[in-house]
Amino acid sequence: MDLSIILKKKGVIRKKIEELENKNLNVNDYWVECDFNNPKDLFFGGGDGSFNNIDYISYSLYMIGSISYLHRVGEKIERAKSSYDIDIIQPYVSVRDRLRLYMLTMELKNALWTLENKGVDYYLIDGSLYSLLIQTHTYGSKYVDVEEIYNNYSKEIKNLIEEEIKSGDIRITSNNIEVEDKNEKIVLEQVEYIITFLELLKKYKDRLIGISKTSKINIYFKNALMPDIAVFSKNTKNSGYSIPISIENLKKEMEEIEEMEKNSNKLKRKHDYLKRIINNIEYINKFENVLDNLYLQFVRLENNKGILGISSLKPIDEHVLSSLREISVNGYPYILKKSHENVEITDDALEMCAKILKINETVDRYLLKKQRRMGL
Repeated sequence: MDLSIILKKKGVIRKKIEELENKNLNVNDYWVECDFNNPKDLFFGGGDGSFNNIDYISYSLYMIGSISYLHRVGEKIERAKSSYDIDIIQPYVSVRDRLRLYMLTMELKNALWTLENKGVDYYLIDGSLYSLLIQTHTYGSKYVDVEEIYNNYSKEIKNLIEEEIKSGDIRITSNNIEVEDKNEKIVLEQVEYIITFLELLKKYKDRLIGISKTSKINIYFKNALMPDIAVFSKNTKNSGYSIPISIENLKKEMEEIEEMEKNSNKLKRKHDYLKRIINNIEYINKFENVLDNLYLQFVRLENNKGILGISSLKPIDEHVLSSLREISVNGYPYILKKSHENVEITDDALEMCAKILKINETVDRYLLKKQRRMGL
């Protein structure tokens, strides 16, 4: 790599960074300081997932996993459920994207199992519920109608998922369904994710809380050059939370823009941005009308600790946030930290699996080098 370009642009880049760091935005209209000293006796579950794969010339060997833990306020943490699956992925296309979807499907199934078997008050999902809703229509094929595949296979997949939850033997159901067309096969994986999420929302949507350390969304400060989470992080220090913004708020804002000047490019961009967010959230209702609202906000559970994104399908009060603080370490829920640490599937573990399976296929060195360069 030629480092001279860095030396040439060092001053310009540093100036841009300093301008961002020195740009103070008024957060007082949205931010509520709170000590979070009023917890309830709540019982939390929470989990995370992981995946890894080895790309060979003919196929990719993968392993996915998900772990969930339990934590009652004032008590010790305990493991609830761990699930792993190993297989080869077919067809051999879009491997990393599809494995991420496999992982999320398994995470949702683990959440469903934990909620059905452990009686938790809330289940913490690592990441944003908004991101999970986006995943319902991220993949697919221009050659295959997702709704048609859903109508053809939903009953079969629902029955298989019910059997998995009852037995505790959680895996990727769509792998066991014979489909000849490779485009239909990929869409079927998408449909399994949609159905799993629908089952979770129908039964337990009021108990789900998404918690994320990162976020790219701008629904508070739409003209800022940095995401909302960064604005709150740079302009607050004490513990507190932002006033939640719901999908209903966004719809009203969009309607107000529609009544304003039509030929304003700035208003049009704002309108289109809001419309895209709303469409992302409501897409799942095409299959079953399960979602009536979504609440997004940010919280700092301890002074000078990190800002977290909070997403839920009903309003979260200070009692719940105070209880979250009670089960957190350094401002982050310990069950999610422990899940993340223990669910990792290492290269060594997967290579051992390959030896047990007596796989002698040639590794795709080009893909391997590319993944390592990208940190995948």
